[in-house]
Amino acid sequence: MSTLFIYASCKDVNGKIEYLVAPSEKDIETYCKNGVLGYDKAILHYYTNPDPITVCHHFIWVGKQRRPPILNISKPHDYSDPFKIPIEKW
Repeated sequence: MSTLFIYASCKDVNGKIEYLVAPSEKDIETYCKNGVLGYDKAILHYYTNPDPITVCHHFIWVGKQRRPPILNISKPHDYSDPFKIPIEKW
């Protein structure tokens, strides 16, 4: 992964841990201040070099822009039917 992003983990009042990725620390702090239940989320740790596959599967994009393509996972190609369109999973 690139150093263009900031990686962090946070914990809400119920104990649920979320892993966050954003272009700046300000975006992560803004996300943690505006909790869904009205409570602030505590930032537990900032990560400097997480595994790329872990970032793609478990980290939530909290930036203001769209999720960058570098953080998306490519869809596999079906060689038995080359014109098949993959199912959108999210």
